[in-house]
Amino acid sequence: MKRIVIISTFPPQECGLATFTKDLRKGMGLDQTASIDVIAVSKSGSEQFDPAVRFVIDKERLDSYIQAVHIINGEYDYCIIQHEYGIFGGADGIFINQLVNHLNIPLLTIFHTILQSPSLRQKEIMELLLSKSQAVVSLSPKGRELLKDLFPLVDRQKIHVIAHGVPQFDYNQGLAKYRLGLQDNFVMMTFGLIGRSKGLEYAIRSLVGLDLPNFKYLIMGKTHPNVLAHEGESYRFELQSLVDQLQLQDKIIFIDEFINDDQLKEYLTACDIYLSPYQHEQQISSGTLSFAVGAGAAVISTPYWHAVDLLTDERGILTPFNDVQTMGAHIKLLYRSKRLLAWHRFKARCYGEQTTWKTIAKVYLELLSTLATPVRSLVHYKNYHTFDLKQEA
Repeated sequence: MKRIVIISTFPPQECGLATFTKDLRKGMGLDQTASIDVIAVSKSGSEQFDPAVRFVIDKERLDSYIQAVHIINGEYDYCIIQHEYGIFGGADGIFINQLVNHLNIPLLTIFHTILQSPSLRQKEIMELLLSKSQAVVSLSPKGRELLKDLFPLVDRQKIHVIAHGVPQFDYNQGLAKYRLGLQDNFVMMTFGLIGRSKGLEYAIRSLVGLDLPNFKYLIMGKTHPNVLAHEGESYRFELQSLVDQLQLQDKIIFIDEFINDDQLKEYLTACDIYLSPYQHEQQISSGTLSFAVGAGAAVISTPYWHAVDLLTDERGILTPFNDVQTMGAHIKLLYRSKRLLAWHRFKARCYGEQTTWKTIAKVYLELLSTLATPVRSLVHYKNYHTFDLKQEA
């Protein structure tokens, strides 16, 4: 039996990385030949983790990373690190270097953030992870290009693209709308932890002057914990005030919750349009966008990196940054054209059906199974070396 450990945040922590790890572990666990545990990174140490968590790293204690690596080397065959600069301790999360330098089992690193112009320290951390990992994964083709450009001396055989996994959806939109009391509405939705980078003020302003009977825009999600710590709920209050000022109360509904998986699937199945108005181009991965495409929603998104990669082949519509008029025109177009709406929903669904967590987890397991061999012998491993699915949909 393959013994695998994943280092990451983990529920009940409320963040995209924790959800990703939970879903990946569950998908990999369907394979009876694999045993998957988690080493969770915690700042507070107060979470009540389930038994899948073998050890908890105290984020800001360097000795905690050393304790973790002793456990990993003694008990596991493979290690997966979910990498985001902010989840590990030290400046830019540099404490993870201490663990990686002492690891003596095969390592796979999944990069959730890849910066075009990292600081010297950020680049140092990433370079160490690249050199110590037998394989690294980007969640989008753009990320692979950036890694090759930033680190031209790294063996390119190491760099793989594996699409972000999504839940299995039933696509019964009528039933989902009925259960949510939205059966008489055209539904647009944005979900995820709320912060200023999400561009929700542009989404709200885009609805001004549009004649959209029975239209509801659901803004769903709690304020991001880091935002909450620094400025409280001020951004949410600004958005709510903007809705009142523009007299859009009949169209926009705020749902201030971190919803569970079943609720999220229900809302995504019910929505007609998913709007992703992020204002930063250098967004290499978005779990919320991946989920929306997986649910078969018609997506309208600003052209950040992951959206440009994911919405090819007419899976959605790209709308310029900072252009509320064009965003509103795209919303109006999909609202009025049932045929075009159905076409984008169909294209999204075709792609999403290929990226369920069950499928994606198998890809990770097969990649892990190659890591005991020298990286140079992976030339034959073409199916998973370029697993971005863009050619498959």
